[in-house]
Amino acid sequence: MISKLSVAGIAIILLAVALPLSAAQGVEALIEGLQIERENGTFVVSFSVKNCFNTKMEEAIKAGVPTTFNFFVTLYKTRALVWDKKIASRKFRHRVIYDNLKQDFRIWLQEKEKELRVADLEEAKRSMQLVERFPLIKGQKLEKGIYELAVKAELDPVKLPLRLEGILFFVSLWDFETDWYYRTIKVEP
Repeated sequence: MISKLSVAGIAIILLAVALPLSAAQGVEALIEGLQIERENGTFVVSFSVKNCFNTKMEEAIKAGVPTTFNFFVTLYKTRALVWDKKIASRKFRHRVIYDNLKQDFRIWLQEKEKELRVADLEEAKRSMQLVERFPLIKGQKLEKGIYELAVKAELDPVKLPLRLEGILFFVSLWDFETDWYYRTIKVEP
């Protein structure tokens, strides 16, 4: 029969393991510098994601684990009496892989259909978290009115074989997902 002392000991050990892991997750990821501008008749979106890397994720990237960020950008036309109308919705990815042979990081920016190669982890992190001048929609398609831009970012979930998920439960602590961030814009002819 299991004694109360052994149950208490197991509970203390579990808390000692779980609390540092939750603290290691760090600060909540967030979107900063959200801007929408009209450029040559097209609305372009720029923003960056802050607090999206932790030390465990950096170690995994350096070990060659492919890491992917998903970005969601949606534009709604606000309406007073009915639900807002979705005008445009886009999803794109940034992916980083460390190449051990060449000792560099390959970053794929899907929205630009471009691959970058950098030697420094800090530069790779900057490229992963920055979205610059993403073309959302042609301005001619928008009628006069008030629109709301919504932006969100998340880490693509790390998939492990079923038997490893139970053992390596802390991998889910790498996950991040920002809240939706909004910007209101006024379109005039």
